[in-house]
Amino acid sequence: MSSMSYDSVRSHLEMLQDRVRTEAYLNAVREIVKPGDRVLDFGCGTGVLSIFAERAGAASVYAVDRSPMLKSATTIFAENGCTRITPVYGEGDRVELPSQVDVIISEWMGHFLFAERMLEPLIHLRDKYLVPGGRVIPASCSLHLALVVVSDYFDDLSFLCTRPYGIDFSAIGDWPFNDVGMLRMSPDDLLPETLLLGEFDMTTVTGTPRAFSAAFEPPADAVVYGLCGWFEAQLSPGVLLSTSPFSAATHWLSFHFPFERPLQVRTGDPVQIDLQVVPQRTQNGYRWRARTSSGTRWGESLEEPR
Repeated sequence: MSSMSYDSVRSHLEMLQDRVRTEAYLNAVREIVKPGDRVLDFGCGTGVLSIFAERAGAASVYAVDRSPMLKSATTIFAENGCTRITPVYGEGDRVELPSQVDVIISEWMGHFLFAERMLEPLIHLRDKYLVPGGRVIPASCSLHLALVVVSDYFDDLSFLCTRPYGIDFSAIGDWPFNDVGMLRMSPDDLLPETLLLGEFDMTTVTGTPRAFSAAFEPPADAVVYGLCGWFEAQLSPGVLLSTSPFSAATHWLSFHFPFERPLQVRTGDPVQIDLQVVPQRTQNGYRWRARTSSGTRWGESLEEPR
């Protein structure tokens, strides 16, 4: 599982070209930011959300980032006639702002929300600078799952178990199943019924949620090869940003939590899903498990190789 480098212009190009994402934020900013508001844009990147906020009438905008892109954002602000945006360089837990803010805007979400580690510093800034009753964009976030019912991904991960080139790779044959894949899945890959795994409010969440559990009854008998996970963000009351395979594509990919062996699920036999977020040195790892009355499938994706 790779992380995105925000020092590279390609990552910012990809995000700006994602019109579903960027226009959703534009509409949310127009809905939430009021004339005279003081706004914090955390992880501002090229500064697009800061510009949206100023154009919505913000009296002041603090554009905070720790990457070298902030220098380019400062030039972008000047070239677009922005006079009420103040660039602020620094880490989230060490940033000092000259005042409290009425609104915090942040596009902090990685694949499946937690692939990147921006939530904790955002919470720190929220607790330190957001006025009582202040607003956050996004207002809330949720995680969702669906059952993978096509065998293509399973067959691909099973390659080492097929004795390729006449070589026995059984010592590492199951390793590909203990890794999270980032894929663009289609609705045809999944059972149509989806599962809400968990949700949280951005004004009250106290840290990265670490454990999720939920259960549902499959609508039909099926052979399941893994789990597909994505997130949704309620940016404002009128704007929902979804990265679901059942929605318009964004630059975010779905998470694929594979099973080492297929699992038979049956109508009326509940499927219990448990998932843990496991902090690692440079990225978050995961443990996942699916249980039915007839069997259990599990996996874990941790940073250190076995």
